[in-house]
Amino acid sequence: MGDDRRGGFRGGRGFRPSGPREMHKATCADCGQETEVPFQPSGDRPVYCRECYQKHKPKRY
Repeated sequence: MGDDRRGGFRGGRGFRPSGPREMHKATCADCGQETEVPFQPSGDRPVYCRECYQKHKPKRY
């Protein structure tokens, strides 16, 4: 009788996306190229395309 009645989850409860992410159009603050990002840009922080983000992302130590 190895019946597990705790809901069938193994491990912790993680975030499960319900489908493809909604992408929003934005203009790169560095090169001016149009790009898409997975969040709604608020306008108070710069948005970078994938290539420019690599130059601006915070360094991890």
